[in-house]
Amino acid sequence: MRRKKVEGGNRLVAYYRYSGGSGQTEQSIEGQRRDCENYARLHGLTIVHEYIDRHISGKTDDRAAFQQMMNDGDKGAFDMVICWKTDRFARNRYDSAVYKKRLRDNGIEIFYAAESNVDGAEGIIIEGLMEALAEYYSAELAEKMRRGMRESALKGQAINRCRSLGLTTDENKKYVIDEKTAPTVRFIFEHYAAGESSASIVEQLNAKGLRTSQGNPFNKCSIPRIIQNEMYRGVYTSKAYNVRIEGVIPAIIDDDLWKRAQAMMKTNRQLKAKYEPKAEYLLSGKLFCAKCGCTMKGVSGHSGGNDEVYRYYACSNPQCRKRNIPKDDLEGKVIRSICDHLLQPETMELLAETMVDVQKADMEKPNAERDVLEQELWDVRRRSKNIMDAIETGSANPQLVARLDDLTQQENTLTYQLSTMEAEKPLLFTKEQYLFLLQQFYAQPTEQDDAYKRRLINTFVTNIEVSDSELLIYFNISEETENKNKNASQSNFDKSSSTEKRLVRVARIELTAS
Repeated sequence: MRRKKVEGGNRLVAYYRYSGGSGQTEQSIEGQRRDCENYARLHGLTIVHEYIDRHISGKTDDRAAFQQMMNDGDKGAFDMVICWKTDRFARNRYDSAVYKKRLRDNGIEIFYAAESNVDGAEGIIIEGLMEALAEYYSAELAEKMRRGMRESALKGQAINRCRSLGLTTDENKKYVIDEKTAPTVRFIFEHYAAGESSASIVEQLNAKGLRTSQGNPFNKCSIPRIIQNEMYRGVYTSKAYNVRIEGVIPAIIDDDLWKRAQAMMKTNRQLKAKYEPKAEYLLSGKLFCAKCGCTMKGVSGHSGGNDEVYRYYACSNPQCRKRNIPKDDLEGKVIRSICDHLLQPETMELLAETMVDVQKADMEKPNAERDVLEQELWDVRRRSKNIMDAIETGSANPQLVARLDDLTQQENTLTYQLSTMEAEKPLLFTKEQYLFLLQQFYAQPTEQDDAYKRRLINTFVTNIEVSDSELLIYFNISEETENKNKNASQSNFDKSSSTEKRLVRVARIELTAS
């Protein structure tokens, strides 16, 4: 395993972030800064600029400082960027892959102060696993919040700020009828059930100056959304939390009007043309046009009046004259190439061994969050001792005694947080366990559904270039790793043997013009 080497003299910037919530404070930034500065100092570097996002989740890329960093990177303002951990950069794997590729395309290296930095096939794939763990942690937090929101939903309470047209809430967040806007809802149901088109209803509503619950003019999407809302017949529904309770909301319309409106909607749907379900283009974000360098996007269409839908990958540059590539054919070639070149026993062995080494290295890394809590606990205990000394000498006043109670509560909270952190030790895996996980990528052709193919592509493929004549697939393997493995293979196998095994960094596939 070869760790990333940091060369001195490069311009280094740092990115720090912490999420919203009562448990997130400026102390988190200080802890990240301390570890990043220690890492830079160890490698003879100085952080010349900091980008900081406060109270912003890593699940979104709508972060002002983050976007400024990306724009500055495009302009060549720095050569290297350091984060505390992978999850500081992003907790969404798609965003993480896109923005890291953008930095690396600009020649910018990325380092982590509290996680191992590894080059080669191991580095990129292990980084992907780290991103997956960060995404899992974010999902776990979201699940805890979901449980609390679901409890509110089970009580029939409003769980977000938006209110359906015709309804409002009381002081207990229970739904009640808004008599100012409820007549608009009845108007929509009555006219729709009578057979009027959505366009006609929208025109009448806007002509009267009526508005949606958000204060906007009605549009063609407003009517179906209202017609399908069961809250207007007294049923509390929350699809997000799988809750449906009848009779907890006062009904604006009766069951007869509801049934007539639903029957009319069913009739209208049957009259519309049938559309095929939206296809998933598995190579999106990784596929690029070899002619102009732009991304390839998924497109579909019909041919010669035929009802069959044809799907392709097309260059997103309207000026580029590259021909479209059939979706299924292109994705099939990529999947077969991954299986033929990378899903081999010796490759899995190498990755499993490396993951164990990285796991051991990460266990030895200092925990910045624990250090911050321990420092706060020491400071609280120091201040408590000073107050106790004042009490013993008889110089304390009632304000100091009250302050001592506050410090005692803080000490209990910090002690509990530290004990919880010690109890939540990370899982440790053996080489055999890692190898078992990696072997799960093997699947028979009949078992290769879209979920499997997506996982395979996201894990093993960096990017893909396609021209009219050939397809280049860049795997998550560096040239140095490839050469090292090739030399090892030649020491164990006859050089002239046709069964010689080695890692392949780039797969080149010829395409047949259609």
